[in-house]
Amino acid sequence: MKKLLLFVFLLVLLLPGCGPGVTEDITPAALPDDVLELIAADYPRVDGSTSAYPLQMHIACTVYGVPCEWWDSSPFSLFDVTTRGIFPEEDAWEDMPEEVEKIYNIHHNGTNGSYMNLIKGDTDVILVARLPSDDEIKSAQLRGVTLNVQPVALDAFVILVNVENAVDDLSLDNIRDIYTGEVTLWSGVGGGDGEIQPYQRDRNSGSQELMEKLVMKGTPMIDAPDMIVEGMMGPFNALSSDTLGIGYSVYFYAEHMFTSETVVLIAVDGVAPTSETIGKGTYPLTTEVYIVIREDTPENSTARLFRDWLLTEVGQEVVAGSGYVPLP
Repeated sequence: MKKLLLFVFLLVLLLPGCGPGVTEDITPAALPDDVLELIAADYPRVDGSTSAYPLQMHIACTVYGVPCEWWDSSPFSLFDVTTRGIFPEEDAWEDMPEEVEKIYNIHHNGTNGSYMNLIKGDTDVILVARLPSDDEIKSAQLRGVTLNVQPVALDAFVILVNVENAVDDLSLDNIRDIYTGEVTLWSGVGGGDGEIQPYQRDRNSGSQELMEKLVMKGTPMIDAPDMIVEGMMGPFNALSSDTLGIGYSVYFYAEHMFTSETVVLIAVDGVAPTSETIGKGTYPLTTEVYIVIREDTPENSTARLFRDWLLTEVGQEVVAGSGYVPLP
């Protein structure tokens, strides 16, 4: 059963992953003492980014009182990479079968998919790696939906290269120059010989939206449809065998969920991405993970309880336990 679930988890990873209509203002109500019992009795429908799935599993394990641990899915690894995730411990299947089954009923459909499910009313709360895109805000407006978006953890946007690449640090200007096509050779950014292979992600993916917002900042990227890789695993699979490639992802996924011997994270503007530099905000591409509900979510719903509890000191300890950097 454990191997089967690890295989299913890998398949999920393989699948292609503010303004009007958005509000960030909340005044959380005082939470009842039995908040976890209330949430467990009526666990909200949860969706989210692929990278936030271990966080959701850790939250569910905490709410249901099920012991959980990181599982290594190396038997199903592709190339030299290892996919990992948080799941209930083996003994939990016998000791708490109903709770474990409820935990495994939670699925994440990726950033864009989860936003669209929330907008359509097919889920109650989402954990996502970015703010809603322009396309998603327009979809919400067309349906008369306002999204309530709150930061719940810290993460970072990271740049990836093959381990054999001599470049271990790029400036933001360097990265922009590469992705506008102004610089096409690695020698132009302090590397060796060879033409740069700049991989991109698919439109509306969490990583692509972060790239356009944090790095490109309105500057158009080169039109290279043959360099687009789908799914969170896409950049890692491509770079594992391409010593001239460059790509991007988010820190939590690259550090905790998809480790590789041949794909490495490099420094940006002289600062390497680590939990410490992300927590202090010294890494220049630090970003936030968000918890989102619809503004019309009932005040007494467990979706709101779920959201408000995660923003408490106790909830942030759960966030830290998943490997994410908690909010300051």
